[in-house]
Amino acid sequence: MDAGVSHRFTRTRYRAGYSIADVDAFLDRVEATLGLRPRYGPPVTAADVAAAQFRIVRVRAGYDPREVDEALDRYEEQLREQGWE
Repeated sequence: MDAGVSHRFTRTRYRAGYSIADVDAFLDRVEATLGLRPRYGPPVTAADVAAAQFRIVRVRAGYDPREVDEALDRYEEQLREQGWE
């Protein structure tokens, strides 16, 4: 994702959404692999992004799944371009 684009997404409530904590933690690792923040664990590959799954929340606030999935597609492409297969 472009450095100027945040990984904050529209929040859902009382309808299915992805766990905010799960998405934020995973995207922090992706951004670290891309060099956008300090890395603290193993790098994330494009295959990891393609296989990513998040807990679904319904009563608590969550992230809009469509927006997250679109961002993951962009991250996956960036990782492939940088050789993180």
